[in-house]
Amino acid sequence: MAEAVIEVWAGNWRAFCAFLDLSSQWRWQFDGERRWLSLDYAGVDVVLRRGGYDDVNFSDLQLMERAAIDAFEGR
Repeated sequence: MAEAVIEVWAGNWRAFCAFLDLSSQWRWQFDGERRWLSLDYAGVDVVLRRGGYDDVNFSDLQLMERAAIDAFEGR
């Protein structure tokens, strides 16, 4: 299987890395199938502070969150 290659602009690199570090902070529910709800914002705050991501714009993470949920849900 070939690896997927994505390009991340330098100005987005820190937000992208922060988003990857938030991979354990997803909220979801199961009602016959998994439904992705959102990131756990309390957990997001901890990861950002402890991970040294003070320079990351929260709205950038929310934009990636919405796009990820759409992808997870097949929209």
